[in-house]
Amino acid sequence: TNPLVDSYRIGTLLEMARCIAIRLAEENLRVRVCIQGSMGVGIFMGTPKPLSGASQIMQAMDWQSDEGEENEGMVGNYVNFGAVGPEHVANEVKDEEGNIVTHQDDVFLLLCPQSMVGTDTSIMPSLQAMTEAVGDRPIILLNPDLVDKVSAAGQQSVRGRAQRIEFAESFQDIFHFTNLHWKTAFFPILGALTKLRPNDPWVAHQRRDLVNDGGELYVPLVASETKPSSEVIMEAMDMAF
Repeated sequence: TNPLVDSYRIGTLLEMARCIAIRLAEENLRVRVCIQGSMGVGIFMGTPKPLSGASQIMQAMDWQSDEGEENEGMVGNYVNFGAVGPEHVANEVKDEEGNIVTHQDDVFLLLCPQSMVGTDTSIMPSLQAMTEAVGDRPIILLNPDLVDKVSAAGQQSVRGRAQRIEFAESFQDIFHFTNLHWKTAFFPILGALTKLRPNDPWVAHQRRDLVNDGGELYVPLVASETKPSSEVIMEAMDMAF
């Protein structure tokens, strides 16, 4: 998937988020699955198009959490839902006798956090406030798009830009897969850029066709501890021929 060109299938990501949340809950971790709500002001209020209706779909998915099902009681106990912002962070609350009234969220799974074109539609303030409220608990971003968008009065292009970039770069890449192609076209696919685990290297692969329509093969060309630039990748591909 590639959030920079808005080319992902939201259904696939919802299913992936469901699988991750269930797997974490099976480890006795309480998971908060978060999909951002409406942003903006007045007639300019709205939700990013790829996320429209995603929150309702996520909650309506088959979690196998009803009585007698495989994950009985999981939703509402170990898996809960929310949006992006500090108000969606649950902390442990005890009564006067020391009994836990509210369990804290252990892991936060945020689906496709992104800004919108317009005024007061940057996801950054809500996301940053949420990370501060979360503290040292893990936050996982699935397909984030944290780059600035065009906005009135330059709110997302001038004011605080350095701070927003620094905050976006504070997140660690733990998994990455992107198809490689020319800037002006999505086809043909030239290869793929991958990072399979948190401590694995970044690897750029070149796509090659097998003879007699035998399929395709992805050949690793570049491996690096940091994300390789497009120039480095293309130079390696040119030298491979």
